[in-house]
Amino acid sequence: MSPAEPLPRRRFLAGAAAAGALTVLPTGAPAVAATTATTPTGVPLPALRVPQIDQGLAQQSDATVGWLADAKIGMFIHWGVYAGPAQGEWYERSAQVKPSVYREFLTSPSPQQFTADQYDPTAWVELARTMGAKYVVLTTRHHEGFGLYPNSHPNAWTSAQAPLNRDFVAGYVSAVRAAGLKLGLYYSPIDWRYPGYYNVRGAALSAPPWNYEGADPASFDYRANAQVMKEEVYQAVKQLVSDYGPIDDLWWDGGWLAEQGSDADGAFFWEPGRYRDPANEWPVGGYGETEPATGKPLGLMGMVRAHQPNVVVTPRSGWAGDYGVEEGGSVPTGPIRAGVVEKTFTIRGAWGYTAGASVMSYDQILAVVVNALVRNMTTLINVGPDRHGVVPADSAAVLTRVGAFLSDVDEAVYGTRGGPWNPVDGQVGYTFRDKTFYVHLLPGRAGGAVTTPSIGDAMVRRVYAVPGGRALPYTVGSDGTVTITGIDRTVHPQDSVVAVVLDRPVVATDIAVGRATSADSEEAGKGNIAARATDGDTATRWCAADGATGHWLQVDLGAATALTGARIAWEFPGKTYRYRVEGSTDGHTWSTVVDRTNNTDTGQVHTLPFTATARHLRVTVTGLDTGCWASIREFQAYDRPFS
Repeated sequence: MSPAEPLPRRRFLAGAAAAGALTVLPTGAPAVAATTATTPTGVPLPALRVPQIDQGLAQQSDATVGWLADAKIGMFIHWGVYAGPAQGEWYERSAQVKPSVYREFLTSPSPQQFTADQYDPTAWVELARTMGAKYVVLTTRHHEGFGLYPNSHPNAWTSAQAPLNRDFVAGYVSAVRAAGLKLGLYYSPIDWRYPGYYNVRGAALSAPPWNYEGADPASFDYRANAQVMKEEVYQAVKQLVSDYGPIDDLWWDGGWLAEQGSDADGAFFWEPGRYRDPANEWPVGGYGETEPATGKPLGLMGMVRAHQPNVVVTPRSGWAGDYGVEEGGSVPTGPIRAGVVEKTFTIRGAWGYTAGASVMSYDQILAVVVNALVRNMTTLINVGPDRHGVVPADSAAVLTRVGAFLSDVDEAVYGTRGGPWNPVDGQVGYTFRDKTFYVHLLPGRAGGAVTTPSIGDAMVRRVYAVPGGRALPYTVGSDGTVTITGIDRTVHPQDSVVAVVLDRPVVATDIAVGRATSADSEEAGKGNIAARATDGDTATRWCAADGATGHWLQVDLGAATALTGARIAWEFPGKTYRYRVEGSTDGHTWSTVVDRTNNTDTGQVHTLPFTATARHLRVTVTGLDTGCWASIREFQAYDRPFS
């Protein structure tokens, strides 16, 4: 973690929908009925998340990362030798304490010694459950370079060595699993014990970095020192992902070098992708691993995925990551976030234990949590146990209150998605699941009444207060808006929640998913068959067998259907696909419903409103950028109004 402002981050926002004007060109016989160029009003479609490939490795699918989006609340635990001096996890760096001096906080008896004598991971996990967390993340090693588990590298510094001689990660893992929570492990490759971290290329320096302790800095081999640091990281990560069973979340932090640039800028050194370059200047030798099938040397994420195929990770190793992170205690504002995003903040001083720090108030914590929730973010809340291993009492007390609130309104939190409408900063936001959406009235909005955006073609079946289920009066306007009155703002003034139950799903659902799908050409040898474009999974795709234009993909909806539009996720972002979409009632005579044969939009996801009646829907690729083939991640069709 950074001591103040968040570091520069690469956050993937895969699959932002692109909508534009459509030209409807009916041709031939009336194969589709009543085709018009209108944009139906309705509930917004949630943005598609499309996994991207970075450094030879694809991001995890929605099915794999979905648990994190469902969890909504997690507990972060920052604990290490920095709990001894009790001035935060960046104390060594900010005070420029030499590594040999800093080590004494572990080895020398004093009121600042990290003793871990009251280490009780079961108590940590019980607090996590009490606060409503569904997953927990522990710092297995922070930037100080001290690991809470064994590392067989000869230069490692860990709790498995004297004076502690303990594996704290093992006990933590057992406690988390026993509680039925998802398991997260944090790891930072940064290590302040190595002067080479600040000068990996070994350039001549006008002055040595703050952590250099030798007598002759001019002759110090920084490049070789950096190589040892990298070797230790590979050994540490290899043991972390192979010694503790299945890991749900690997929280990388600190791929940047010399505290400059971005995490991605350090990728040339750490090699965080699928493979390492055999010619890289900083080889790791036997501390790394090779891929059995190919013999290729694995990069950090290649090694992680080899042992943990279902793990999800942050983008802070220099690889793209499976989800985004927004760090800091500011209250989220603005629109719903695309993709899977985690908001993380600490509630008491720094991330590591800070003596005398004051804890955030209940209202302040809920403001962050609720405003993240309605923007489709999961929240990871940090605590910092002291040098003994005890979470400060004030932190535990306020988180217990947070947990009571979350228990009261749990149906509006867990397993929901933020939206479908954007929140109004400080006043109101929404979450939804299936046929129910939840209105979250925030402190900036006075009174006990609210009017929602239009619910489109749905009908209201029930409106009630959360918690308690008390029925609330409501009216539905001709424009589809719902006005609700009689809301009690005194129970939870920080977030007064109302549930609105509809007669159908809140957002339009894809009616093409699972339907019979065919194509004139398939890359069958690689599994990229037509059915992959309608399987509901943006991680798979249909691809033609060659790079020619004119290839088509067709879905049979089973019966003539009044359609309101379609959505196409193409294989690549940043490319121009030119195409037309046609409809047919009989599969023989076709009419154009969308003409993008002159398309210039390079967005990966195209949202295409139209109205037509058809049983068959076909997209034909008429133009491609160099290097692109006709290839679609997902071809969706809709029969309800959307925006």
